[in-house]
Amino acid sequence: MQNYLIPSEISWLSFNNCILDEAEDVQNSLFDRIKFLAIHSSNLDEFFRVKINKLLKKNTKKNNDLLAQILKEVNLQQNKFGKIWNHLILPELEENNIIYYENQEIQPEHLNEIEYYFKSIILSYIQVVYITINQPRTYFLNNRSLYFLVKLKDRKGNYNYAYLNIPSDKLERFKALESLENKHYIISIDTIIKRCLSFVFPTEKVISCNAIKLNRDENYLIEDENSGDLIAKIEAKVEERKRGSATRFLYDSNMDSDSVLICKKAFKLHNNEMIKGGSHHNFYDLFKFPNPVKPKLQGISYPGLRHEPFENGKSIFDIIKKENQLLQFPYQSYYYVLQFFNQAAINKNVTEIKITLYRISSQSLIANALISAAKNGKKVTVFVEVKARFDEYNNLFWAKEMKNAGIKIIHSLPNLKVHAKAAMITMKDKYDNKHHFGYLSTGNFNENTASVYSDFGFFTAESKYTNDLKKVFAFLKTKKKGAKPKHILAAGFNMKEKLLELIDTEIKNKKAGKTASIFLKINGLDEKDIIDKLIEASNADVEITIIVRGICTLLPGIKNISENIKMYRLVDMFLEHSRIYKFGNNGKEKIYLSSADMLSRNLNRRIEVAFPIHDEKHIEEINKVIELQLADNTKKRIINSEGFNELEFPDEAPRRAQLEIYNWIAQNNA
Repeated sequence: MQNYLIPSEISWLSFNNCILDEAEDVQNSLFDRIKFLAIHSSNLDEFFRVKINKLLKKNTKKNNDLLAQILKEVNLQQNKFGKIWNHLILPELEENNIIYYENQEIQPEHLNEIEYYFKSIILSYIQVVYITINQPRTYFLNNRSLYFLVKLKDRKGNYNYAYLNIPSDKLERFKALESLENKHYIISIDTIIKRCLSFVFPTEKVISCNAIKLNRDENYLIEDENSGDLIAKIEAKVEERKRGSATRFLYDSNMDSDSVLICKKAFKLHNNEMIKGGSHHNFYDLFKFPNPVKPKLQGISYPGLRHEPFENGKSIFDIIKKENQLLQFPYQSYYYVLQFFNQAAINKNVTEIKITLYRISSQSLIANALISAAKNGKKVTVFVEVKARFDEYNNLFWAKEMKNAGIKIIHSLPNLKVHAKAAMITMKDKYDNKHHFGYLSTGNFNENTASVYSDFGFFTAESKYTNDLKKVFAFLKTKKKGAKPKHILAAGFNMKEKLLELIDTEIKNKKAGKTASIFLKINGLDEKDIIDKLIEASNADVEITIIVRGICTLLPGIKNISENIKMYRLVDMFLEHSRIYKFGNNGKEKIYLSSADMLSRNLNRRIEVAFPIHDEKHIEEINKVIELQLADNTKKRIINSEGFNELEFPDEAPRRAQLEIYNWIAQNNA
């Protein structure tokens, strides 16, 4: 029998390969394709910082075989990346009179400009460390930072080695030089440093200069979260993360064997941590690759659309009280979420605001609105998830800022992360009656990511939602579970159990000869009980359709196991982030929107929220989105029974879901 599961690491790499497909697709604009290369590089960098160390630590045949499989796939993707960059991107840049200096001859007119920039700016940040292997000394490479290993020959003929930093953390990685004869020239600070090494080593001959980079393990476990100062523990762990064990040492494939051995000894590396790479690393800096011919070569801009019910000049609360409102970002403007909090901050009748914050922007307008609300006399309670990986410092900063403004801050729960995206505003009317307004979303309270992440936002004043939100916020405050929510699903309360019940209902309906179907749009699937129940549903002939963005350990289309499961990925200009659970329910559909994926961490170790949609027009809208995404034949990939992505090559006219969703909302906005 074919195994019906795939390692999560391989599944994730399969998703990242889709990003490379977009970088290769000449139907995308040139700078969109450069952006996709940056995304791929950023994703892969995080992969090695988070997902690999557990395999390196445990030396078993199973782990070693999986690690070999991972490295083989990574190598294939890196080679594909190099071909796209060198054979597609760079030639097309040159066709458009943009010359990227790498290995070619530098124009004489630019030599002085480069030398001046090096001596006056770059050299201020250069730190040189000589390596003396025979003398005890600790050599340290900062996580994710860029370096050159330089092989030198002194006047006596002896070989010496040194490494120096490439200060891309202090300076822009790419510099635009003076244009010549209508041609635009761009150079990396890496190349500038290489060209100017004689100023760094005036008494030695440079034999070779090769790029190196170290990734360190950034996964951490906080022991005994129930005791002591949790914030201090998190701060200590984040600092410790900077010095985590090596997970990937990237080095220029042109580096000679002696230099490789020097690196291995100096940085105390193991063979399985050393990976050949290119002459440049950290291609996620391509996010800031200059475009001197803007707006040419850029993709079409799709500004957030207006939501007409919020555009009549009335109070946003009056509109929500009259009717629930559903928005889709970034198709529609995130301005309305900011308006929700801004109006609450100044409305004299608003008495209280409660909100969960998982990831917020570094210049958060929402956090500033909450601070204004507190200073205007509102009671503001903010749950800040300080264990949100890579956002710990940002969240701690805002927690301190808000606390100083008089906001009640509730930090992380022991052994749980709060991933729910929820807010509730309380208002009193002239008779002193309380009215509650809820906001529930599939995405973070982050106005920056809202411009590129595809998410739903739901505004409501219905008591069946707000009463359940009170229960969730009460638990966050007291850490004691009271009555279960009746209407919304909440991981940590009833979500997993209810999801299993909903799948069971479809199984029973199918066996009773009724119609049955399941549709899931999620970012990940690996939860064992959910997978087992989906397999049971498949074997009961329930039709199951899944659109999954990232990790999915269940393989579809396997006879007698998952043959009734169809699975897709959709990768396009917006990051698919919304979660939709839809159950046929014998023709009376049940639809939930959620912050939760079908991952073990979401359903077992997080506080999440899924909220049902009952308004007919909102159900119609969500079904339209599903219809358009399943009809996509240009950006949608079929995931086959081996976990590979297969692009469709349609005979009919091309369909692109994200464009059609945008146009549909524009035409039907009301």
